[in-house]
Amino acid sequence: MFVINNKPTEYDFGGSRTRLLVPGEQTGGAWCMLEIFAPAGRSTPTHRHEREDETLMLLEGQLEVVVDGAPHRLKPGENVVLGRGTTHQFVNRGATTAHYLLICSPAGFDRFVAASSDAYDSTVAPVPPNDAAKTRMRAAAIEFGIDIVPPAEKN
Repeated sequence: MFVINNKPTEYDFGGSRTRLLVPGEQTGGAWCMLEIFAPAGRSTPTHRHEREDETLMLLEGQLEVVVDGAPHRLKPGENVVLGRGTTHQFVNRGATTAHYLLICSPAGFDRFVAASSDAYDSTVAPVPPNDAAKTRMRAAAIEFGIDIVPPAEKN
């Protein structure tokens, strides 16, 4: 296999600039790789994947990975591997953008990103997701085997 992608597709994925570096179609569906720039204060919803394992490698900034409710702080150069079915959330509590690579195996998460976001041919300036974007993401999550966990109710 030989893969070169000198013009990755960009997305505003849930308020984070996301570049599709290696689409699953180029790996026979074995894996995909995305580059994500999560602005300060940005977080993913708490979720779990039914179909893929995730490996996250933090390149710059800081990122909190909440796994089954327990927070773990990553520094640049550190990584985390999340097996399918693991409930998790990525939270940027830092003052700068968190820059990381995300590898999913098998591929499929790349198609979820495409189904829940608009593609761009140039650099994306992400904005916080509005209600329509959140609805689109929730609908795509069902199709791609991603369970978005609702926030716990506060008493």
